[in-house]
Amino acid sequence: MDLSQTLTAVILAAGLGTRMRSRIPKVLHPICGRPMIDWVLEAVNEAGAKDVTVIANPHHADVAAHLSPSPHRGAINRRGKRDLNGLVPQGQGEGREKVKVVYQREPKGTAHALQQIPAGDLRGRQVLVVNGDSPLLTAASILKVIHAHQEAKAAATLASVVDPTRNDGRVIRKPDGSLDRIVERKDATPGQREKIHEFNVGVYCFDGSRLVEALDKVKDDNKAGEFYLPDVFSFVNPVTIVKLDDPNEAMGVKDRIRLAQATKILNRRLLERSMLAGVTIVDPDTTFIDHAVTIGPDTVIEPFTVLRGHTIIGSECRIGPHVYIEDARVGDRSDCGPFAKLRPGTEIAEDVHIGSFAELVRTKVGNRSRVPHVSYLGDTDLGEDANIGAGTITANFDGADKNRTEIGDGAFVGVDTMLVAPVRLGKGARTGAGSVVTKDVPDGATAVGVPARVIRRKSVEAKDER
Repeated sequence: MDLSQTLTAVILAAGLGTRMRSRIPKVLHPICGRPMIDWVLEAVNEAGAKDVTVIANPHHADVAAHLSPSPHRGAINRRGKRDLNGLVPQGQGEGREKVKVVYQREPKGTAHALQQIPAGDLRGRQVLVVNGDSPLLTAASILKVIHAHQEAKAAATLASVVDPTRNDGRVIRKPDGSLDRIVERKDATPGQREKIHEFNVGVYCFDGSRLVEALDKVKDDNKAGEFYLPDVFSFVNPVTIVKLDDPNEAMGVKDRIRLAQATKILNRRLLERSMLAGVTIVDPDTTFIDHAVTIGPDTVIEPFTVLRGHTIIGSECRIGPHVYIEDARVGDRSDCGPFAKLRPGTEIAEDVHIGSFAELVRTKVGNRSRVPHVSYLGDTDLGEDANIGAGTITANFDGADKNRTEIGDGAFVGVDTMLVAPVRLGKGARTGAGSVVTKDVPDGATAVGVPARVIRRKSVEAKDER
């Protein structure tokens, strides 16, 4: 059966998320470099859902903006802030199926949320329902529910997990093992809380026509005064229950504590994916990477390394310890650290050494060049086979604008040199220790002093010929 022609997915994301104590909508909180809801969307898309509807809160316009990015409106970046340039941040919207947004204008529960979708969009289709705050849910588990639903030709199918540590909606079974009902946490009796440890995951697959009929019968006669989606199981039969193997997939991120727990689990999944691809992670417990990070085989990542954004690390590199890299590229056989920072826009070529306490931003470093110690290169083009002495700074900001520094191939920059941009240090040029370079230095020349002045000139071409 072609799922793309029969499956409608609904993601419930209209909750206010008050326990997060945040002005950022809960489903936009970043986990490993992407908003929480993007993890759910990815799992749903990979499970075969092409028709996806997100139920959102009308007070959370940023959710709709994120799901339907516009070049005129901007988008929410992974820190929860709007990009002022109006461009969609990297990693958002890439490879995603089109998403429709429907608003639940009154917070009356999950069944009420589904009622906001026109009945005609549900009838005659399989309807997959998942929660927008379930970033640990995998496509494999969703497919397990869908396939069980199809094989049993059930009116409804739900996922459950067995976990004595949880306290969510409990699955109450009849003596024959079939579903009796689901009891929400607030409505569970002390006996049920003590004895029953099978919990509702919040992943459902319905016959759409039967779902529409059942939604009209749900009542709000519970302690929360809400229309619970699990109550539809009283009106649809038969119901299939699918147990998932990993209880973590049932985790709903309700607060910052669970946000941290989910981040730790997803980070470990990403690290294990890299390790299986041939990357050595010396200590996974102290290494953190985002979902869009790419690392080549035979690279070693030392402890306390953080790799963010669309960072690309080549093969046979050594990164760390105590290194932070964001939206940067590191070529094959290069090393970085310890205690180094590569900021966005930095491109490191092959066989490059970036040493301890070095920081680079919007900087390009050519093949075989070295930035060994305690240096800052901002908005710099560093050629091949160049050496940057310890304590070197390219002063890129003049109080109004960022300016670039160009350092040619084979240049040798003495320790504690300051290059005041915009400035060019020529091919094969040198600076003396402690120099402050405010004017261009020709190819092959040596400049010293404060401010630096040229004291020696040498023909680079003649040297090359010899």
